[in-house]
Amino acid sequence: MPGEMKRAIKRICDDLGLPSGDSFTQDWAYELPEEYRTNDYLNRYAAAYSTPGYGDAEKRLLMQLALDIANDEVARDPSEGENAWSKLADLLRSDRTLHADLIEHWALPGEPLEDAFPLTRLVRGL
Repeated sequence: MPGEMKRAIKRICDDLGLPSGDSFTQDWAYELPEEYRTNDYLNRYAAAYSTPGYGDAEKRLLMQLALDIANDEVARDPSEGENAWSKLADLLRSDRTLHADLIEHWALPGEPLEDAFPLTRLVRGL
């Protein structure tokens, strides 16, 4: 993991009281324990995203984590998932270039919706 990403994870963990993982952690945002993957935490991540001084690395990590949680929310409860998505859509629109890879990942261009993520139909709306 590049140094910039390690520093970004450390800062987010310090600021939000999250566990940073251990030497075996490879995909921190996806390996974060369930207790930090709730709608309440999604709100915290979306709010932290706009923290002055957060750079691109922090923003990418926060968005990666928030989108994964929103996807889980859509799968669990489509109505709640759409609420979660609405919090992220404006952030993605405003930083579209920064998150182009995440948008493409979740949009799964060319894949039928029945083979896609629960969140895909909403991301495709961007």
